[in-house]
Amino acid sequence: MTGPLCAIDHVMLAAGDLDAAQKLWRALGFTPTPRAVHGGGATANHCLMFRDTYIELIAPTGASGSPLAEGLAARGPGGMGIAFTAPDADATAAALRDAGIATQDPVALSRPLELDGRTETVSFRNVMFEGGLPGVFAFACHHATPQLTRARAEWQLHANGATGLSEVVIGAAHPADFRPALERLFGIDHVADGPHGLSVVLDGVALAVTSPVGLAQRFGTKALDGLSPLPGIAALSIVVNEADAAGAMLDMARIPYADGHHGLVVGAKDAGGVIVELVED
Repeated sequence: MTGPLCAIDHVMLAAGDLDAAQKLWRALGFTPTPRAVHGGGATANHCLMFRDTYIELIAPTGASGSPLAEGLAARGPGGMGIAFTAPDADATAAALRDAGIATQDPVALSRPLELDGRTETVSFRNVMFEGGLPGVFAFACHHATPQLTRARAEWQLHANGATGLSEVVIGAAHPADFRPALERLFGIDHVADGPHGLSVVLDGVALAVTSPVGLAQRFGTKALDGLSPLPGIAALSIVVNEADAAGAMLDMARIPYADGHHGLVVGAKDAGGVIVELVED
């Protein structure tokens, strides 16, 4: 049985200082998009673009009037949310309701984009739902102007050779508590058991829920230092062309890392509150 959601659109990382966050991720070898302020002016972002997914660095601007901005201001930096793909916002909302999930009507959002001397408007329609993933701000996102989301090809050219998300890892003391939500959102047949939790593969990107013991075994105990409180997004696994070349960049930037079971591991305290794993495809 297939659930109402089948792919990850992007992952949100909270940043207390957006300028510092984009400098950190640039040092990690990524190419942040230009700073953009959302409609209403309460939040701003930089994005790390890949072909099918992206990572959003988001922070409050200090302007009032936005529940999202207030939530960002109240929490520390690190993994915050997952936006799932909504090819059609209205159809996704209907499918979520059919699955028994309390769902709001789609909400239109936008942000300006300066492009070739003119101002364009990047538009979205977000579908907010309840009973999602504990500790994770989860929603579905429809891109009303997809041609503008990745308007510059160079935004996808990263110095460390990164090409896309491989896995999003949620850390939780009791991964089994996530099973009902995972089954409702993605389908009973798609949820798999693992030695330290649960996982589901969404259009080639894995979404895992792992215990602290599992996190320590995979990434190393030191990598958990500085991690945002659990439950929540604990780690991002990102595909790079060559791990050795990515490691050389980290060496030049003097960012500590370790050789993990699957690739290079940058601990949470050196990556803004979330573990970053760089793996070869």
